[in-house]
Amino acid sequence: MNHRHTFLAVMVFMVTAMTDAAFGETLYVSAKSAQLRSGKTSLDPVVASLKTGDALEVVKRDDRWVQVKTAKGVTGWIYSGNVSESKPAGGDNELAALGKGFRRTEASGVTASAGARGLDKASESYANRAGITQQHRDAVDRMTANKIAEDDIQAFLKAGRLGEYAE
Repeated sequence: MNHRHTFLAVMVFMVTAMTDAAFGETLYVSAKSAQLRSGKTSLDPVVASLKTGDALEVVKRDDRWVQVKTAKGVTGWIYSGNVSESKPAGGDNELAALGKGFRRTEASGVTASAGARGLDKASESYANRAGITQQHRDAVDRMTANKIAEDDIQAFLKAGRLGEYAE
């Protein structure tokens, strides 16, 4: 009989410890932008707009939605596909720097030097060391020149009932 009480006490302690750990969990916004909502549907009012890397404290989990608290103390629900357990990379490695160097704000005619335009010295050095050809630099430049507006992405997800718009 004494062993049964000890076993139950240990089980209660473990469940309590695991529950407390879940409440102290930190998630990070992994989407380019995300909405914190008052409820667990995409139709609920937005209580805060979040950006990539914002830290969120987990309050509760419910299926595909997570109730979180922001650093500013705002509590709301976010779709689980918009968060990650690991903080998004800060982009300070050579590959990220190379990608940033290729990015442009607007598309223009592609020339033989288009891929190299705008590269900083570190990115250019990396591209040269890695043997990235001008043809590949030009291809990356053309791809990164194509921008899809956030509104268009959200409309696509909503029309296809994908992500947070899934039922």
